[in-house]
Amino acid sequence: MTRRACALALLALAGCGAIQGVKSRLPPRRPDPGPDAGAWADLRDAATRQERLYDGFVHRATATATWLSPPVREAATRRLAEWQGWAEVDLEKALAADRAEAAQGEEFLLAFYTASPRDNDLDARPSVWRLRLDDGSTQAVASSVAGVTDDATIRQLFPFVGPFDQLYRVRIPWPGAPLEGRPFQLEIAGALGRLTLRYNVPAPEVERPHVAP
Repeated sequence: MTRRACALALLALAGCGAIQGVKSRLPPRRPDPGPDAGAWADLRDAATRQERLYDGFVHRATATATWLSPPVREAATRRLAEWQGWAEVDLEKALAADRAEAAQGEEFLLAFYTASPRDNDLDARPSVWRLRLDDGSTQAVASSVAGVTDDATIRQLFPFVGPFDQLYRVRIPWPGAPLEGRPFQLEIAGALGRLTLRYNVPAPEVERPHVAP
């Protein structure tokens, strides 16, 4: 009985060691690099604007939009490749797809909140809202607005997305001069009012997004 008890004790210790070893090798809960680290976070924040719509003291809507310029697209793809451990060939294919999409027009990832859920219908036809891009001399309206699944990848890439936001991918064919380095604005207008998100203007005139809880 003594030998058997010792053997069971050794097995138990070995089992505990194995369990502890597994636990010690578990990956961290947050990705590495984190959502707010490195070039991706700097580019994302610089390309993101937030605007709120009020009717008196009543909060009607909030729009938070990230301009998916070619540098922002590439940085997001590289960050996702880091997190998921892509092979170099897969990364190059994804970057080529990014460049092809960018050539079709300007795009924004738009997180949109409305006090009344029925007014959050940007991807409906018709919608109660109209989206327009304007650089002061040229204007263009959105050709497509598609809903985006709010998953773990989106929340890590864009941590300002709130729990009550609806996500949309907005595409606007742009006939004007390239927008890089020039002031322009994305307008979301309807019967409830207008939200104007201004890009490439001095910092005091813009509002950066707040991180969602």
